[in-house]
Amino acid sequence: MEKFDIEFQYNLYLDKVGLSEENMHPVQAQETKRAFMAAAGQILVLLRDDISELSDDEGVEVLEKLMTQVANFWTSEIVNPN
Repeated sequence: MEKFDIEFQYNLYLDKVGLSEENMHPVQAQETKRAFMAAAGQILVLLRDDISELSDDEGVEVLEKLMTQVANFWTSEIVNPN
């Protein structure tokens, strides 16, 4: 059940975005991990406190909307990286 480990997910993220802590400045590595953990924590709180209160269908709809928002963000980053 390695995929349910936050450190494992952090390392997957680094791989997906082409980063390696070994090749980063120590401050960049620290701030990247802080940003990842803050975002992961916020999403976990949202799942625990709010999405869990919804019906299954509503929860799926909300998760799909959140995924779409993230996909749209990354699409715009690829098109206009600055």
